[in-house]
Amino acid sequence: MIIPAVWYVAIGPHRDDMEKAIREYGFEPLIPPNQLRGPGSLYLVEGNSFRKVCDVDPPLLTGKLQKSPTLDHVRRRLENGKFSLRGGYINELNAKLEGARVTTIEYRMRDVAISEIAMDDLLEIQDNLLRQKNCDDAVQRLLKANKQVCSGYAALSATTSYKVHYDVKLDTSAEAKMATTAVVQRVIEENSGGRIQIQSGDELSGENLFYGIQLSKFCITPDSATQPSVRPDLQPAEGNGQSGSVFD
Repeated sequence: MIIPAVWYVAIGPHRDDMEKAIREYGFEPLIPPNQLRGPGSLYLVEGNSFRKVCDVDPPLLTGKLQKSPTLDHVRRRLENGKFSLRGGYINELNAKLEGARVTTIEYRMRDVAISEIAMDDLLEIQDNLLRQKNCDDAVQRLLKANKQVCSGYAALSATTSYKVHYDVKLDTSAEAKMATTAVVQRVIEENSGGRIQIQSGDELSGENLFYGIQLSKFCITPDSATQPSVRPDLQPAEGNGQSGSVFD
């Protein structure tokens, strides 16, 4: 699944401040929030860019992904942010609606928590993935090319609330809004990998979507290596006015 190009702006705290808050807590931002990048999967690490190599099957996470609340001051800081999706997301929606009915979609997080895997469980999941031929072949090819492959260790999760804004020049009756919101629901579900609930004609919500990810410091070490493969600390990404996601 490829997430479409997205433009977004922050309302309230500046976008860079929100990304900074996520990074200061030890996570790399995932924008827009989704479940397509999360703990347990294996990732190719190239500087500040991560790309998924092997996807973890949900049954492997059963009983291993533990969730706990964040510190109060961290939760307040993150929950004060509100973002607006534009660009590719809105173009995709309006193409399905056969008209520019949606102008923007605002979203914000609440019930911020940490979802993480204990180190011993993470190693068990990694071993299971490497027993799968296609995954092991992909990993070994990257290791032979002197690339680094690391497991997703933890994610910053939250309930996401969406507010849909319509073009007031078009039909904005309750019936028209509900029909449009049903399309919005399907598109967000496809692009986030999570289950999205309709709350009203212009509001939706999704539980346990990931806003940030943290990779294990200790990565897969080639059999021929004499030293363990340790992931270097990431350098802060320079702001350029575009999406802050570090995933290709």
